[in-house]
Amino acid sequence: MTDNNSLSRRRFLQATGGAASAVAIAGCTGGNDDEETPADGGSGNQSGNGSTGGGSDRDVKENYIQLTNSSIETLDPVANTGTAGGVVIQQTYDALMMYPDGEATVEQLLASEYEVSDDYKTYTFTLNDATFHNGKDLTASDFVYSFERLAASDNSRRSYFILDSLGVAHETETVTQDGEESEVYKPGTLGVEAVDEKTLEITLAQAFHASLEMLAYTSFAAVPEGIVGDVEGFEGEMEYNQFANNPVGCGPYKFESWEKGTSVEVSKYEDYYGTVAKTEGIHWQIIEDTQALFNYGQNGNADIIAIPSSEYNADNISIESEDDEGRSIGTYGPMRNGKTANYMSVPEISAYYIGFNMEAVPKPVRQAFAYALNQQTMVQEVFKSRGEPAYHFTPPSIYPGGAQEYTSHAEGSYPYGYNESQLDQARQVMEEAGYGPDNMYEVQWTQYQSTTWEDMAKILRDQLQSAHIDMSIEKAPFSTLLKRGRNGNMEVYTLGWIADWPAADNFLQLLNPPQTDTSQPAPTSYINWSSETGSEAQAASDAWTTVSENLAPTDSAASARAEAYVQIEEANWEDVGFLPIYHSLGERFWYDWLDVAPHGGMGPSRQMYNEATLSERNK
Repeated sequence: MTDNNSLSRRRFLQATGGAASAVAIAGCTGGNDDEETPADGGSGNQSGNGSTGGGSDRDVKENYIQLTNSSIETLDPVANTGTAGGVVIQQTYDALMMYPDGEATVEQLLASEYEVSDDYKTYTFTLNDATFHNGKDLTASDFVYSFERLAASDNSRRSYFILDSLGVAHETETVTQDGEESEVYKPGTLGVEAVDEKTLEITLAQAFHASLEMLAYTSFAAVPEGIVGDVEGFEGEMEYNQFANNPVGCGPYKFESWEKGTSVEVSKYEDYYGTVAKTEGIHWQIIEDTQALFNYGQNGNADIIAIPSSEYNADNISIESEDDEGRSIGTYGPMRNGKTANYMSVPEISAYYIGFNMEAVPKPVRQAFAYALNQQTMVQEVFKSRGEPAYHFTPPSIYPGGAQEYTSHAEGSYPYGYNESQLDQARQVMEEAGYGPDNMYEVQWTQYQSTTWEDMAKILRDQLQSAHIDMSIEKAPFSTLLKRGRNGNMEVYTLGWIADWPAADNFLQLLNPPQTDTSQPAPTSYINWSSETGSEAQAASDAWTTVSENLAPTDSAASARAEAYVQIEEANWEDVGFLPIYHSLGERFWYDWLDVAPHGGMGPSRQMYNEATLSERNK
């Protein structure tokens, strides 16, 4: 399956009637930023076929921040779907808005100021005097072009961001494919106008409660007008593959090199309109094996250190202060190398889960997994309490009614045992489906290349044996997980999601059944939820329609959304497309020679590093 964007637009418009709906694949993260990789490793503890963790013999450029990352597919903002690429894009491209240091409240970035109409449908931005890394001055026309790429380029995996999530006004046209007519975006009709060189106007089809938050996402970053010819009216200055591998933005760092599977490097952009980077650049070593990642940090090769759960000791944490953002600040040590690191933690707006290809895995098997899983035990014993047990996909801080209502609903209604494993019920549901000791159900579990996640998988595997399920375990790099997921080539898999904007619809769009169809391009999740695979698919679809029809920033719309959010969560409980495991605690461990601000609940992949400084390293 390819990511043909025209088909993506068609599918989504068929599914939602073109109404704005809150969706965002780029939240997709591997493992856990805190548990397996340094927090600014972007895609978390996705571990895989990259470097094996050496690097001590390589040349280290002076005053370059040394970080780690996971495998990257592309550096095109509209094509990227993972946080591994996103963390690099965040340094090289700027959008109108930003999440400062990953905090959950947006601020202006390329926008020097903005105005919002009384009906919340028209946004007018005045642009800062910025230049791209190729020397071109930023104008409003660059945003018109960039947003047209997001909507219309065949390379975009994000058209629904602008057409449906944000809901920018546009026209459609009728196309026929395989004998079926459908309405798709008509190129060149997007409600985005360059009023003059420094004034950009965006018109929405209907008000959306998270418009400014949406515009902070890297898919909405500015690229130079006409740099590639993948939309009508432009021949392109670069071939697409050259652009996707050699990004040209106007962020604080400019691209230097990308050796796939090994490293990425960016350098300071001297003409940056904001705070010019205080370091000369950033080097990311791509390491996907968690033990190699740990060794790399212990050898002093990374300024921010990965502490996998297998090496983690909560007794090493000493908290010295807490701030208004809910962050705990202190130290961690001694580590294996005898040193003590700086430490911070913050509850992240994230969820890690087991996903089921519902076409491949029958409902009784999915429910048996849910009965067997004790989230509390897994968090405490496997993940060493580096998060909170998850019973909903929506994180507690953005659940309707907040954390207290989250807990109350889970304690009172979760059908598979709150804080307990119910293996008798797992066996019963499997036996009622015709399985038994002589008729085991065989299923393939695909996960990150992480020893911690493998430990969890082995516990589940052993439990499920008594419920007549024979589970085999395989590991894959994060980028491979995403590709196979889009192609529908997994049965049971592990992934995580960190907020693109801090609202429940950003999470629950992954559980809108029409958007989970892997036979269509660019599904938001990979579970193939339909009336054929789950009895509550229609209920979830209807609830999502309610969300999409009540997106305005008003109390009445928010109330309607909140009720629908709970309906989607309960539909997922019944059909088990996602089985939530935990909401992560964002942690960072770093050496004294790096001075970097702690990140907020939106996670480290939203943080820019131009304010960070380095002193002499002492390995």
